[in-house]
Amino acid sequence: MSAITVAKKDFRDAVRSRTLLALTLVFALFTFGGAFLASWTAELFGEIEGDGAQTTMDLLFALQTPASFLVPIIALVVGYAAIAGERESGSLKFLLGLPHTRRDVVLGKILGRTAVVAVSILVGFAVGLVGLVTFVGSVSVVDYLLFTLVTILFGFVYVCIGVGLSSMTRSTTKAAVGALGMVLLFWFVWGIAAQLVLFWREGSFMVESFPEWYLSVVSLPPDSAYAAALGTILGEDGFTMASIYETESLPLLAEPWFGFVLLAFWALVPLGFGLWRFDRADL
Repeated sequence: MSAITVAKKDFRDAVRSRTLLALTLVFALFTFGGAFLASWTAELFGEIEGDGAQTTMDLLFALQTPASFLVPIIALVVGYAAIAGERESGSLKFLLGLPHTRRDVVLGKILGRTAVVAVSILVGFAVGLVGLVTFVGSVSVVDYLLFTLVTILFGFVYVCIGVGLSSMTRSTTKAAVGALGMVLLFWFVWGIAAQLVLFWREGSFMVESFPEWYLSVVSLPPDSAYAAALGTILGEDGFTMASIYETESLPLLAEPWFGFVLLAFWALVPLGFGLWRFDRADL
């Protein structure tokens, strides 16, 4: 219950952030725009009017990429200062003076900040749902709900990364730099490094058949794991590596169901390391 108490207070404090409200607004605009784009695409290709299942899936394909960018930003914004901010201001000593252990504080921060991210995602996707009903007239509620739940799980992973980084340092500046570094690593450095190694080994960036090691490497980041998890839960190949790289044979790390394992890895490892450092830190 101690962690729940921390989570409730943390949720009330974090949800007031103007930056969070601005990001939620941007996310909502993207989902509404995605709904319009999905309905326009359905009309362009002559799909049956009112086919809510197909148009919903078109919307989910349209939303997956912006969600892969915006959800991590929202989660890291609310997570990077969770512990470091309290240490920097000195309020952490007061918080630990109450009947809370350090693990209670970290777990409470995870729960509270995940709730904040979940609210942001729910608001954004609710706007998209309204847009889809407005433009199409019908919607596959089950598919839309499953997409929303997996996206919240994706947000939880990045909250764990953000809070894990925050637990490792007493400086919000260092935590922010760490969060920015993770974004640059997953969005740019990882893919570019994999492409360079591919060119070094194969002599070309575009090969007839991508090697298994390459498919495994590009499947590792959280955004790739998120896409794989979506492909598994929705039963759609369009989200998976098999569709992106047009291959029939996938290594274990690139299997759609393994996306959930990778998401668990990215949630637990940074958080576990951060908690280990925090337990030993001199406050």
